Amino acid sequence: MKNPIDVIRTKEQEINRVKKEIDALRIAAQLLGDEGQPTKSQSPDLRKSLEVH
Repeated sequence: MKNPIDVIRTKEQEINRVKKEIDALRIAAQLLGDEGQPTKSQSPDLRKSLEVH
């Protein structure tokens, strides 16, 4: 049986990875013009989002 704490930690890491991927996809969509001109409050930090592995 798996240790519940390890399972939770793994799931949290997966969630964080998916969040970064979503931010990167949002930036890509903006660059492709799918969302028009983003406002400063809508655009996530590009450097942070590009850290997706």
